[in-house]
Amino acid sequence: TSLSFTSADIVAPTLSSTSPSDDSTNVDVASDIKLTFSESVERGTGNIYIKKSSDNSTFETIDVASAQVEGIGTNEITINPSINLDSSTEYYILINSSSFKDSSDNYFSGIAKKSILNFKTKDSSLPLLKKSSPSDDSTNVDVSSDIKLTFSENVDVESGYITIKKSSDDSEFEKIDVTSTQVEGDGTNEITINPANTFASTTQYYVEIDSTAFDDSSSNSFAGITDKTSLSF
Repeated sequence: TSLSFTSADIVAPTLSSTSPSDDSTNVDVASDIKLTFSESVERGTGNIYIKKSSDNSTFETIDVASAQVEGIGTNEITINPSINLDSSTEYYILINSSSFKDSSDNYFSGIAKKSILNFKTKDSSLPLLKKSSPSDDSTNVDVSSDIKLTFSENVDVESGYITIKKSSDDSEFEKIDVTSTQVEGDGTNEITINPANTFASTTQYYVEIDSTAFDDSSSNSFAGITDKTSLSF
């Protein structure tokens, strides 16, 4: 006779890799969170917490039993946040120690420290026009005025045109290539446009800007101006 037996599985699942990885940057705000374990895992009970590093506030609490947690029975778990993450924000992940287990009821130890899995999202905010000079609907503007655009963040000159038109008949007063020397302030949040021509007296104008004209450092483009009311004077 022979005697054979198999010893019990007493090895708990460990985390092999993650996406985003710890300390990663420029993470897309729409990213899922993927956890790759050392073995296949089953659902336990508990929550996954996405928290903001700046103030430790909870961005989202996800029950491991919810449909937002996929891949149960495999070694790759995908966590799908219900809303996009905020732009240019650092997050960390916490996981209750009761959340995942292997088929022998050995539980993953969880994540209890903010330093284990943290990452920063990329800048996905578009530059916005905060103010202009002349301001919209202003009157008594000097005929030799430059046009100054103040953005919500620094912008780089890309390609396209700034077009100044007469409100009375939509005729083109001047079309300025953004790469020309008439456009100054590249890399700052204040762009100065110097028309080559002097404005006519007591005349209303409006400004159009191509959506390709200005980007921030993360290649998010200013939406541009395509109507005659957003910046007129």
